[in-house]
Amino acid sequence: MERPPLHATMSLLLGAWLMGTIVAGFVAAENFWIIDRLLDQGAHPAFVRDLERLDAQTAPGEGRTLLRYLSSEMNRLYFRAWGGMEGIFGIALLAMALRSRQKRLIVGFALMLALVAATELFLTPRIVDVGRTLDFVPRDPVPPQLATFGMLHGAYSTLDLAKLLVGCWMVWLLLRPARGQSEPRPPGSGGVSPVQSHRP
Repeated sequence: MERPPLHATMSLLLGAWLMGTIVAGFVAAENFWIIDRLLDQGAHPAFVRDLERLDAQTAPGEGRTLLRYLSSEMNRLYFRAWGGMEGIFGIALLAMALRSRQKRLIVGFALMLALVAATELFLTPRIVDVGRTLDFVPRDPVPPQLATFGMLHGAYSTLDLAKLLVGCWMVWLLLRPARGQSEPRPPGSGGVSPVQSHRP
């Protein structure tokens, strides 16, 4: 028995959603890690020379601060754009689940969409606002907004992980064999011998 085309479409969209979530998290972290690697492990001589000249004309570490600000703005743009895409994925999948009339799929995709709504309508705007108050602010002494930013970021990461776990559950529901579906039996199986099956 072939799987319904609706399930195949949902599997494709869900796979894109989960992969996008993983890639977005990797890109956000890499945007900051690459700055440290370039500055600590060396980069193109012209790049290092320009940063040293900038630090000499302004203040030590100003080049790193500018690069981190650029990465922060890129991440803010990426997460706002990806949040909108997640909303589209969630609405489309929930609509398909309602059409399939499978309760577990409806509950799962509704939960994933609710998690997206919580992050995009509350956490992401707050993270962006608080993060911008920390741009170009010295870290010594530690600014009080940094603790707030850490809590918001931790809450976002927790909800994002919960969304991934629910998504993995949805993958299992979509890919598991349908109830009552079994592998075709070879001829002569099923508890009746070939001799018995031909008796009048």
